[in-house]
Amino acid sequence: MNNKILSATTALASIMALSSAQADITVGGTFNGLWGSGDSYASQERISITESAYVTYTDTLDNGMGIEGVMAYESGGGGDFDISFISDMGTVSFGNGLSGGPVDSMDSHPVKSSFASSRKLPQGLSADYEDGDGVTGAAGFDDSNQIVYTSPKINGFTVKAGIGFGTTAGYDDIMAYSISGKIAGFSVKGGIVDEGNTDSRTGDENYMIGIKAPKLAGYTIGYGLYDSDSGDSYTVIGVKTPKIPGLDATFQYEYFDVDNTGATADDDGSIASLQKSFGGGVKASLEYHVASVGSNEDVENFFIGYKIGF
Repeated sequence: MNNKILSATTALASIMALSSAQADITVGGTFNGLWGSGDSYASQERISITESAYVTYTDTLDNGMGIEGVMAYESGGGGDFDISFISDMGTVSFGNGLSGGPVDSMDSHPVKSSFASSRKLPQGLSADYEDGDGVTGAAGFDDSNQIVYTSPKINGFTVKAGIGFGTTAGYDDIMAYSISGKIAGFSVKGGIVDEGNTDSRTGDENYMIGIKAPKLAGYTIGYGLYDSDSGDSYTVIGVKTPKIPGLDATFQYEYFDVDNTGATADDDGSIASLQKSFGGGVKASLEYHVASVGSNEDVENFFIGYKIGF
């Protein structure tokens, strides 16, 4: 057991000793698998197989404040730990961002079409932005060290603010903010991530907007805009169908338009996905990605994925 997991275990034990009130402990996790084939792969390739498990401890302290501790482990990724304090004034979380960073809810595009990647861009497309999700992917930042505040709902809206601490010379702390709620039945989300001044970027800010319309005849339609000061931006429009009769699966489609800074031509692409839930936390996905990158012909890739939750 490494020191990180040992420290998390010790912290969880300390939390449990804070209150004699009845506490709840839950255990869960996921198994994920993904295979790819097409222009980007020599043959059918296993892209990723991951397993994760988590333990959640919730309790109420003698002063009425709620407390939640989450300890998670992912294969190949070590152990993570979060602790959150909950009151009428909102929630403050410390740790790895397991409780949700300011723009966590914006990671997935409006209709969540793909199992294939966390940013869910078609294979072959790229966009230069940092989503601020536990400062994942931001070079020089420590995604094991962040603080996030989540407000209570105010007139139906929730506000989040977070800071991820820089741990490398030349990299400032990263700040992230978001607001989400409903306007006239539309789900609306907005987020800003400020990377500060780094060795490679100066004052870069990233903006995200997500809009999801009320369901119409069982159909979901969504729109997303992602923009970076220092690089590309892209928009996405998606639709999710009701369950297909006899198949008990949903068809999801999203079209992406990427504005490449300095390029002679913009890129675009799409994801078509058939997703089926088998109950008991078991889901499967069959996906087709196509992307046109500059003057290159269409890049086509196929994916098969599964998720098992417990």
